[in-house]
Amino acid sequence: MLEETGWRIARPRRLGVFKRFAYMPEYDLWAEKICTIFVAHPVRQLHAPTEPGHEAIWADTRLAVSLLANVGDQVFLADFLSGALPR
Repeated sequence: MLEETGWRIARPRRLGVFKRFAYMPEYDLWAEKICTIFVAHPVRQLHAPTEPGHEAIWADTRLAVSLLANVGDQVFLADFLSGALPR
């Protein structure tokens, strides 16, 4: 979390996991990625993200799902917000 967003978090809770295929331009190949989804509370921003292309975005929950880049992330967030996943 810290390297991708620059934020320190508290009370992380694992919501689930899914697989997806993603193109990795630095290696010029497609790779299977295992994505683990967490929900947590932001504590404090310590620095800017250290990985290129990463950022923390604060958004209204009505917009948040549409801002996510892949369907797996969208499904987990939509399920969490609807109450389908335990809070």
